[in-house]
Amino acid sequence: MGGKSMATADVVEVVGVGEVEVRPQLASLTLVLSAQKNSLELCRASVEKRRPYVYQTLYNNKAEKEGVTEEEEVQTGENGEVLLVVLVTAVLPAEVARPAANTLTEKLASAVTVQKLVYRHSSTSLSEARVKAGRRAAEEARQRAADMAAAVGGMLGPCLTVLEDKCTHLATTHDRSESWMVDTGLKHQETHALTPIIIQSTVRVKFSLLSYGVPKSKKS
Repeated sequence: MGGKSMATADVVEVVGVGEVEVRPQLASLTLVLSAQKNSLELCRASVEKRRPYVYQTLYNNKAEKEGVTEEEEVQTGENGEVLLVVLVTAVLPAEVARPAANTLTEKLASAVTVQKLVYRHSSTSLSEARVKAGRRAAEEARQRAADMAAAVGGMLGPCLTVLEDKCTHLATTHDRSESWMVDTGLKHQETHALTPIIIQSTVRVKFSLLSYGVPKSKKS
C-alpha cells in the first residue's frame, strides 16, 4: 500500500517551553497622618490642613478615587494629650508609587510618614503573560518539530494535538541569580520590591509527519 491516512500517519511529538517576565503593575501605599493636641478637635484641624495636599498628590499619580480609604484611631499621647492617627491607603500604578511617596514626605516632612509600600500583580497583566508564554511555548515546539522532520527528509504536517503540561510561576531577584517557585495566587501576593515573576509554560504538541505533502508511512 502507499501512504497511510492522516489518522495513522507518522507523528512527531515535541515539548516546547515559553517564558515571559512580568513585573508588578500595582502598588498599595499606606500613609500616616498624625497630630497630638489638647483636644480631638485641634487634632482633626491639624490633619485637615494636610489632607488636601495628600489626596491631590495621590490623584495626580493616578490613584483611583474610590480606592482611597482611611482608618482613624484616637489614642492618649504624652502628658495626657490626644493623639489622632489617620491611615490613608491608596492603590497606584507601581511605577509612580515610590515617587509619589517621596514627594509627600519631602513636602510635608514629619507631618506625613510612609507606613507601608507593597507591590502586587494585576489580573490583566498575569492573564496576558500566561497567554504569551503559552504562545511562545507552542512556537518553540513547532520549530523543534520542523527541524526534526527536516532531519529525516520529511515535512511537518498540521498540528494534531496540543496540551499544556504545566504553567509555573517563578519569583526571581533583579539579576536572576536566584529564583523560587510561587505556589499561591500571584494577584494576592505582596512584595516590597519591583521584583519580576517568570511565567513559564510547557506544552506537549503532536504534528503529522509528511513526505512531499503526503502522510509519511512506515515501511512494513
